[in-house]
Amino acid sequence: MRQPSSVVVINDTRTDLHHGCWRVMRTLEAQLQRVGLEVIVRAPAHTDWRQDPVILGALDRAALVVVNGEGTLHHDRPAGAALLAAGAAARERSIPAALINASWDANGPAFSEALKDFALVSARERRSADQMRAAGVEARVVPDLSLFEPVAAPAVRQGVGFTDSVLREAAVALEQARRRLGGRALPIHFNRPGLAGDLKNLRDGVARRDLIRPGFLLASLSARLAWRGAEMTREQDYMAAVAGLALMVTGRFHAATFALAAGTPLLAVDSNTHKIAATFEDAGIADWRRVAPERLDAQLLDRAARWEPEEARALQDFLANGRSQTLALFDDLARLAA
Repeated sequence: MRQPSSVVVINDTRTDLHHGCWRVMRTLEAQLQRVGLEVIVRAPAHTDWRQDPVILGALDRAALVVVNGEGTLHHDRPAGAALLAAGAAARERSIPAALINASWDANGPAFSEALKDFALVSARERRSADQMRAAGVEARVVPDLSLFEPVAAPAVRQGVGFTDSVLREAAVALEQARRRLGGRALPIHFNRPGLAGDLKNLRDGVARRDLIRPGFLLASLSARLAWRGAEMTREQDYMAAVAGLALMVTGRFHAATFALAAGTPLLAVDSNTHKIAATFEDAGIADWRRVAPERLDAQLLDRAARWEPEEARALQDFLANGRSQTLALFDDLARLAA
């Protein structure tokens, strides 16, 4: 029997030990609760919800399906196809589905067709929304949920923080730049404590192709040892560290959004999709702040540690408007479930 306020959430990314994913999910669930919607089951990221009888049973009782898109829906990835299948599953049960907090990049006709099964689609930047609209789907723009909560500005900012990147070559180059220029390692991901976490951290630095490039392999493992020693396990501590910086240098989307939320100046290396570049465009951040790692030098870091006046004004408006858009989005989700 249907439960009027019940929601199934697909793609709970807290399975990734990653502060951005935890912040997104915490905001998502807090906003659902605010509008009177109750999450009755969560499908974890990296698992196929279509094979889980608990999730399938919950769909039969739900009033709404919410899919957390994040960075999965690009280049026709199989993981993206699994998320989009939730729209058809909801339609078969005569309940609405919403795709929210999604980037969308370089997907083909099959993905575009699956997108039409959703009653509401929300992209986290305009570039993604434009691609969705070109596929014949109406999409609103609501910034990434990690940007929703206000962050208190510190009295004094100091130091430069560096993260890695999902692109392994860029990750190694960023760590080499950190050591060359001086800076604090601030990985946004973390591993479980103990030997198991240590081993996973090192395994993540190894790929089969590294067997023919031992120099890169050694550099990658060295970088991962540095990041392991700098890990933080609490999202609040990570945000406080980012907020206290004079500058963040990152190849990670959510490290960039943490910096934007905190008003911390930043430089960014592009990721595996347009998500960083597109968010910079929406937020009014100067294009010169997107750099290749080899271009990083002391002069650029000094320049980047100060917002340009136009950037500061645009970022303030972007954050305020984004919070209003987020509230309106969840109000509309409540109406869908009614």
